[in-house]
Amino acid sequence: MELNGRDRGAGNTTYYGASRFFYRRDRRAKIEKRKQKANDKKRKASEHREEKAKKARDGLDLLKRIQETVLGDEDENGFPPVYDDCDEIRKKISEFQGEKIVTQAAFLKAMGYVSANSLRSFMSMKRGAGSGAANVVYRKGYVFFEKKRTLEGGNKTKKRLENEKKQGPDGFELRHDDGKRYYLVSELQQTV
Repeated sequence: MELNGRDRGAGNTTYYGASRFFYRRDRRAKIEKRKQKANDKKRKASEHREEKAKKARDGLDLLKRIQETVLGDEDENGFPPVYDDCDEIRKKISEFQGEKIVTQAAFLKAMGYVSANSLRSFMSMKRGAGSGAANVVYRKGYVFFEKKRTLEGGNKTKKRLENEKKQGPDGFELRHDDGKRYYLVSELQQTV
């Protein structure tokens, strides 16, 4: 074939046939690629939904097992003494919610029907070992994570053991003493 150059074989039927063949092949490849992308999206969405549902079932099962766990060292109020400070409880709550195992509503229900406002208030309090000790989330959060630790068979942390020695059998105070005192001073007037 002595047809070389840019346009010197343009009139040949092989040129038209090859051109049509490659055009159709490219078009079919693009269509199949679009279909494959659509199928992949559907498959991935389906897998994501299944994974999310499984995770939710596992999370709710975990919450149920935590609620059924009984702690042995309860006082007369039905609560064990608290040996973690407020910052530690805030950290545990943040980590647990960060795992996205359960919704916040399910978590609050498992803690004992705590309101979302109480949780938000507790989490937004300034940092400090006793900051938030009077909040209901502090005690119920401690009980929840203590049950979780017991259920999972975890050991007490070094900090927890130190707090047990330092705080004694009563644990941390369940009110925050910020050191402020208010005195009411009034003048008494004598009438003659």
